[in-house]
Amino acid sequence: MIITKRRENCLKEFKKTGLDGLLLASSANFQYLTETSSYMWQRYCFNLNVEVSGARIIPEALCYMDNEGKTTILCIPSLKLHFDTNKNDVVVSYMDQFEDELRHIVKGKKIGIGRDCDDWIKRTLKEVDPEIETTLVETIFDDIRRIKDEYEIDKMRKLAKFTDDAVMYVCRHLKKGMTMFDAERMIVDYGLLNGVQDLSFPPTCGFKTRNTENALNIEPFESERELVDGTMIAFDIGYMDQGYCSDWGRTVYCGKAPEEVKNGYKALQAAQVYMVENIKPGVTRFGDLYGYICDKAQELGYYDHLRFKREEVGGNGHHIGIEVHEVPFLKNTSDLILQPGMIFCSEPKMFFKNEGYMRVEDMILVTEDGAEFLTNFDRDLFEIDFSKNL
Repeated sequence: MIITKRRENCLKEFKKTGLDGLLLASSANFQYLTETSSYMWQRYCFNLNVEVSGARIIPEALCYMDNEGKTTILCIPSLKLHFDTNKNDVVVSYMDQFEDELRHIVKGKKIGIGRDCDDWIKRTLKEVDPEIETTLVETIFDDIRRIKDEYEIDKMRKLAKFTDDAVMYVCRHLKKGMTMFDAERMIVDYGLLNGVQDLSFPPTCGFKTRNTENALNIEPFESERELVDGTMIAFDIGYMDQGYCSDWGRTVYCGKAPEEVKNGYKALQAAQVYMVENIKPGVTRFGDLYGYICDKAQELGYYDHLRFKREEVGGNGHHIGIEVHEVPFLKNTSDLILQPGMIFCSEPKMFFKNEGYMRVEDMILVTEDGAEFLTNFDRDLFEIDFSKNL
C-alpha cells in the first residue's frame, strides 16, 4: 500500500488523539483520507458545520485507518471501482454483512468516528466488541484540509474557470420573458451537457425588477418572475466535480441601468479587488478582510449600500474545497492568519431599495506573496443588451 504525503499528514493528526483507530462513513473526511475523486458521497446541502447526525442512516462505504496509516475501505459491490487499491485495501461485501466484516478490520478499543452515520457506527462497534469506546473526531483534519496541495489547487482552478464559462453562457442566452427558473435550469443543463458530476448547492439566478414590490427587499426571490428590462440578476452558482466544489457570484442588469446602480456595482467590484490586493500571507487576519471591502466602498461613496456594515457583519465568506462551505469562516472577530495554499470565497453584497440586490463572490487562492483570483469572470460586464442575445 502506498502511503502518500497526504496520508502521512493525516496520520500525524490522528496520532495526536491517542486513539487506536479511525472509522469514517462516506463524508468529506472519508474522501480526503482515501484520496477518492469519483465516489459521490452524500453531501450536506450547505455544510455549515452543524452538529447533526449523518446524511445517511446506514453507510454504503466505510474507511478504517489504523495507527500505522493503513486504510481499509469496506464497501458495497457497486462502489468498488471508485477506490484506488494502490492507496487502500478494499473489502467488498453486502451492507447486511458489514458488521461481521468489521470484526476482522477494526482493531483496538478506542475508535474515533465522524458524525456521518454515527448512531449506526456506535451501535455496530458495540456489537463487534462491547468494550469499544467511540470518540467524535469530526474536525480531526480541519487544520490540514484548509491548506490545499497542488493537485487540489489545479482541480479547483479548473472548476472555477468552468463556472465562469457557465454563467457567461447564461448571460449570452438571456431572453425577455424567460423566468428565473429557466435561467437556473440553464446552469443545470450546462453542467449536465459538459459531464460535471453535480452542483455544490441549488443555483440562484435571483431576479429583482426595479420599482416593483419584488425589489423592496433582498429576499425572497420569485422563481416564476419573468425577465424584463430593469431586472437585476444576482447569480450564486457552484458546481462539484472530481471531489471538489466551486462557489461563485456576480450580478448583471438587463437593459440600461441607472447610473447610481451601475457605479455601485463598480464600487463593489473595486472593493473586492482592493481586499485581495491587501492580503499579506502570514500577516493578514481573517478578521481584516471585510474591513478592506468596507474601506473601499466608503471611499467610493457606497458604504451605506453594503448589505452588512462593518460593525454587524458576522462573516464575509468561507473556505472551500471538498465541501462548498468549509471551516474556518471569514468572521470579523477571527485572529486566524491567512497562509499560502488556503482557498476561500469572499462574497460582499449591496442592496438598492426599489432597484435590486447585487453580489460578487470569488474563489481566492492565497499564494506565497499575496493572493490571486481563481474566478475571473469579466468584472466590467454589467448591462445586458437583449438585442445582442437574439
